[in-house]
Amino acid sequence: MSLCLIEIIKKIDYNHMNKKRIIVVPDVHGRIFWREPVKKYIDNVDRVVFLGDYLDPYGDEDGLADDIFENMMEIIKLKQDNMDKVVLLKGNHDQHYASERFEELAGGSRINQQNWNKYHLAFTEHKNLFQIAHMEYIKGMPYVFSHAGVTLYWLKKVNENVWNLFDNKISLADPNIIEKINMLDDDGKGQDMLAVIGSYRSWFGEKTGSVLWADIEEHAIPYAPKAYGLNKVFQVFGHTKLNKDYDMIKFDDFAMIDSRQCFMIDEGINERIIMVKDYPNNTK
Repeated sequence: MSLCLIEIIKKIDYNHMNKKRIIVVPDVHGRIFWREPVKKYIDNVDRVVFLGDYLDPYGDEDGLADDIFENMMEIIKLKQDNMDKVVLLKGNHDQHYASERFEELAGGSRINQQNWNKYHLAFTEHKNLFQIAHMEYIKGMPYVFSHAGVTLYWLKKVNENVWNLFDNKISLADPNIIEKINMLDDDGKGQDMLAVIGSYRSWFGEKTGSVLWADIEEHAIPYAPKAYGLNKVFQVFGHTKLNKDYDMIKFDDFAMIDSRQCFMIDEGINERIIMVKDYPNNTK
């Protein structure tokens, strides 16, 4: 073996090789903050997970794409070019264009009625590219990604109205339950469950909202620690816009990251999730 090759081998960080890496993109809302980090890291990560809400921008923000719709179509093209690597989740601001039933029951603020048909057609034509929830295993721990997070009370409501399973058969750590959540995106009772709004947003709301609607305050409601396996997963979601003083709200069992920046999950570092801006240069 040549001395040159030996020197190269010495410089390789073998402890970091084969460690899963995931870049996470929270609520887009027409913003372009995702472009530079995703393009920088896409060839060096295992997955890119978008948490949804691609449309309906806030009116008082900088950093928006010149064309909000084309920004979403660029993300869809990224998925088409990287089918196994890119995961596109839907949020409430997507579902009220994707589903007429959802829009009727729970159409959100800032809905663009003028372009509703155009947006609806885009979601219909690319329906197979989107999902509601996604699971990854990080150091043996199931990470569950969704737009607004899964709560105990919403899972219970779904089971009572759709699944009719024994309670001991429901665990958020079970990939089959994640698939069942994705199958709620239908034209019947499942869509009704996705349209559930919590009491924080509506005087007539349920105790907590759905996986597309739950607010961070609703995740703070105490629950039996072992119920439905919520203590066995780490959830990553957005939906509740943080002010500029906060990057994320993180607890032992979840991180809420709706702060207009990308995040990194890396098995090679100690933190469960960090901002891309703080991602160590020596782990690129």
